[in-house]
Amino acid sequence: MARKAELGDVQTPISSLIDVVFLLIIFFVVTAAQDKEIQDEKVILADAPHGKPLVKKDPLSVIINVRQDGVVTIAGRIVSIGDMTSILSVQANKYGYENVPIIIRGDRMVQHGYIKRVLEAIKDTRLYRVKFNAEVDK
Repeated sequence: MARKAELGDVQTPISSLIDVVFLLIIFFVVTAAQDKEIQDEKVILADAPHGKPLVKKDPLSVIINVRQDGVVTIAGRIVSIGDMTSILSVQANKYGYENVPIIIRGDRMVQHGYIKRVLEAIKDTRLYRVKFNAEVDK
């Protein structure tokens, strides 16, 4: 017959719990840093006083930042229009054309020609879920 351990004999190894806590801290720091990289801080958004705030962000969203001088960034990297098209095509092939939303963050002073180039490149990938990001007055 098996003997039950006395309650006084049971101990929890604290060193392995500390390791798990440090791994969780590292995980949360890395994921928080990735969210910040998505939004280019050089892009100052236009005001949209009657716009609706984004309630829930789709994890498959591709955020395209267009700076005032026409430079395009995705995930903190400067990309050419050809590279952007390749990135979008890979996402579309991986997740499906109807499942990949695109959010364009254009600077308030960017010329419309730069935004038009981005939209034409998106059209070439056959993706159609496109939204524009702006600042909503609170």
